[in-house]
Amino acid sequence: MSWYTTSWQHMQQVHQQAQADGKDAAGIARTIDESYPYSERSGWASKAWLDARRAFFRQHNLPLRRAKKPKGGLFEDGSKE
Repeated sequence: MSWYTTSWQHMQQVHQQAQADGKDAAGIARTIDESYPYSERSGWASKAWLDARRAFFRQHNLPLRRAKKPKGGLFEDGSKE
C-alpha cells in the first residue's frame, strides 16, 4: 500500500470516529491534523499525507487552514510619519 493510500484510510477512520463523537467540520479537521500517524513531518510519508489531506478535506468539505495575515500592511514599517 502507498503512503497516500495509508494516509487516506487513516483520515477516513478518524473522520468516522469524529463524526460519531458529534464534532463539527472544524473539530473533525483539527482531530485529523492531531492524529498525524508518522513519526516525522518530512520525507515521502509527509508529502503523501499533505496530498491526501488536501484531497480528503476538499471531498468531505472540511476547512483547509489558511495562512495568517501579517499584522499591518506588507510595506509598513510600523512608524507613523
